[in-house]
Amino acid sequence: MTGEAMRDLLQPLIGEYGSVSMLITRVGPVAFAMADHKKLTGVQVLPDGLVRLEREHGWAVIDPAEVVAVVWSDDSGSHPVSSCE
Repeated sequence: MTGEAMRDLLQPLIGEYGSVSMLITRVGPVAFAMADHKKLTGVQVLPDGLVRLEREHGWAVIDPAEVVAVVWSDDSGSHPVSSCE
């Protein structure tokens, strides 16, 4: 997956509640909860191609080349939206 594709999938989720799960090559599933004090506040593609996820109380940097799938689940119990490489 490219950094731009990952950013485009995650940007609409800024400020939303729920969880984002990613399937990462050689690692497996990684999940981020987006609750009251953990909402996603920004998504940025860095000059080296890595993706930085900003949260209210932290951040994560992910190599999008290793991401196989991204799934978002909201808190209302509706069906998740997903994208696979």
